[in-house]
Amino acid sequence: MSKSIITQDGNIVNYGNLVAVYIDDELDDDENVLGYNLVGLTSTSKEADVIILGSYSDAEDALKARYGLICWLQSEAFGTFEMPKTDEGGEN
Repeated sequence: MSKSIITQDGNIVNYGNLVAVYIDDELDDDENVLGYNLVGLTSTSKEADVIILGSYSDAEDALKARYGLICWLQSEAFGTFEMPKTDEGGEN
């Protein structure tokens, strides 16, 4: 069964199209950390695309979301995973 991820923006990503998922710091022009993005990397024969699956205010929330995604991928219970929002209930 194909597994789909619903990003915080409501976009649907087929997990089979992702080659990597990682946490990336979001920096301002002065290299200050603004937040953390859970990023999916897709690859075609010519170039790679980056998809932001979720944005979080701190590294702990991003790690929890990544862990939830890993647990979901290891189970066969559901075909869709919805990225959790921040504790404040919205995006960063």
